[in-house]
Amino acid sequence: MAHAQELEWLRHAAAGLALLDRTIISVSGDDATEWLQGQLTNQVEGLGPGESAYGFILTLKGRIMADTWALAGKEEIWLDVPATEAAALLERLDRYIIMEDVDLAHRPELRVITAQGPKASGVSAGGWPSDRLGTGGRVWVVPEAGLQAELERLTVRCQALGGGSINEQAWADAHVLLGRPRFGVDFGNWTYPQESGLSAVAISFTKGCYIGQETVVMLQNRGKAPKLLWRWMIEGSEPPPVKAPIERDDMVVGEVTSAAPAEHGVAVLGFLKRGCEPGTGTGFVIEGMPARALGPVGEEDDSSPRPT
Repeated sequence: MAHAQELEWLRHAAAGLALLDRTIISVSGDDATEWLQGQLTNQVEGLGPGESAYGFILTLKGRIMADTWALAGKEEIWLDVPATEAAALLERLDRYIIMEDVDLAHRPELRVITAQGPKASGVSAGGWPSDRLGTGGRVWVVPEAGLQAELERLTVRCQALGGGSINEQAWADAHVLLGRPRFGVDFGNWTYPQESGLSAVAISFTKGCYIGQETVVMLQNRGKAPKLLWRWMIEGSEPPPVKAPIERDDMVVGEVTSAAPAEHGVAVLGFLKRGCEPGTGTGFVIEGMPARALGPVGEEDDSSPRPT
């Protein structure tokens, strides 16, 4: 059964892998923390060494430029960001350094490895808390030159806790099956923060100003997001392609962002347009197959699909 064991590790033990799609940007200088507070959607001030915060870096118009984990150290903060966005992020962040004592640097010689699952905190000392699937997690930053050796040690430690290592396909499928969207796949520069379903973990609505905040606050207090990421189950065994239409009453009401085989069909993440929520139509269809809406991403749900 594809990825069944890996998902059980993520749900009940610890599973390790290298996050090769992520890279590190270091932020240092006397004003680093105060300045970074004005760049991220979540609280950064008050983080001590070994603590972390998840948030978004937004465009001026409030769309998601990247998601990031701020990993606090003794003398600098490392931003764990999508590798594809590193150059654009450095340009965007540097633009807002005016008189502050802040230094930015891309650190491609560093790699991010992680253990995810409820036993992840027992895998190894050091690192930072980093729950990426809703089951618990921790990350470590290691030199590129020692990546393979560190991964082998990580695997042994996960195995001792009843888990093991997982591959990139299992990792991708787990995001769908556990209802945790991925940047660049399920959300990105085409979405506002509230559309991602990650507001509860990525946004502070009590902090001071940050770039793009005006749009976020407007959507939260005076309007609604144009679309919202939902979780779905469809019959059949073949995952629908990305951007496949989600239909109801012969009208397109959304589109698929990612999908993975599950125990009783296919699990799907996909956007639903505002005003098209369940209860007002005759049913949803994806690629000609009946689709059951499980609820918006971010809502508590004990009915996570099982892998095939």
